[in-house]
Amino acid sequence: MRDRLLHRLRSLMARSVANGATPEEELVAARMAGKVMAQLDAMAGIAPLPEAKTVAVEIRAERDSREYQQLLEKNTTESLFKAAIQELALEHVNRVAPPRKRLPGEQMERVGIVPLLEPYLAMVLAAGSNRLGLDILRRTIEELVYDGQLPPYLDIPASR
Repeated sequence: MRDRLLHRLRSLMARSVANGATPEEELVAARMAGKVMAQLDAMAGIAPLPEAKTVAVEIRAERDSREYQQLLEKNTTESLFKAAIQELALEHVNRVAPPRKRLPGEQMERVGIVPLLEPYLAMVLAAGSNRLGLDILRRTIEELVYDGQLPPYLDIPASR
């Protein structure tokens, strides 16, 4: 039992931003590590240190702080916005170039995803009225391409 708890503690302590975890994952891992350490202390008959309670209070205060809540809201809003852009983009891509077999000898035109989607999404989202809106939209499309959630280009049958 003790060996299993020690193994769990090591793996939780390895979850850090430096090792590729998000700040939220690191915070959750730190809380879980505290619980595992309390279990180990209980097994060894050691009373918890008063500093542990102070750290828990500080963590709770940080989580409840206005800055943390604003960061959480910003991340949630950005995630929802990216999901909406991806949904609209994929719907438009499937309308413009639906998946189908390519005919022999058919001429195809390679079109970048940003020039294809930007005018359509700017119109749908009414973001085309200002430069800031277009810039946010363009960066979001580029991030979705970078993350592999949208293709970088499409092969569309060339019009004759």
